[in-house]
Amino acid sequence: MRRRPPGAGIAPRHLAGWLFADLFLVLFVVVLGMVASDGAGETGAKKSPKPSASPSSSASPSPSRTAKGPTGLDPKRHTIAVSLSSGATGRAAGSGGLNAADRKKIIAALDKEMGKSGDGRRIGMVITFGVAPQAMLGAATDLAEDVNATLKSRRPQAFCGGNVGTRPFWSGGSADRVEIELYYINACEGGR
Repeated sequence: MRRRPPGAGIAPRHLAGWLFADLFLVLFVVVLGMVASDGAGETGAKKSPKPSASPSSSASPSPSRTAKGPTGLDPKRHTIAVSLSSGATGRAAGSGGLNAADRKKIIAALDKEMGKSGDGRRIGMVITFGVAPQAMLGAATDLAEDVNATLKSRRPQAFCGGNVGTRPFWSGGSADRVEIELYYINACEGGR
């Protein structure tokens, strides 16, 4: 009968993958438990009372306090597609950035979408895709970043505070277009 030399066995580095899988499973079960308890709390538990409006305030709710569903980000995305002037993607790669006409188009599209779907809520997250062929990937991402900066600087009141996440990405297609995905926040506590 052959004996193993001392220290021979399963190396700890081989167990790392199993440890990661086990930890992921535990995290998954914890999240499921949290989701289940949130759902049960809405039907059976008594909700905390909302602060009442003072007699001198207007009858309509404040835009920062309007709640549609649970607090936090509304998972429904609202997509805005904006065609920009010819060469907008190329200008974004240089020092030119967006021209005045493109900025107006972007702000007008944002205002229109918020009027249609905002319900008095503020924006909690923006994901912008610069649309261009793959050869212009960097320029398209720069264009998306310019659009995000324009939205935050020209419509700061539309966002829930200054700490709202904006992310620039690239999407394949013909150049000089952007697709903006808005995610509203249902209750903007402590925002502007």
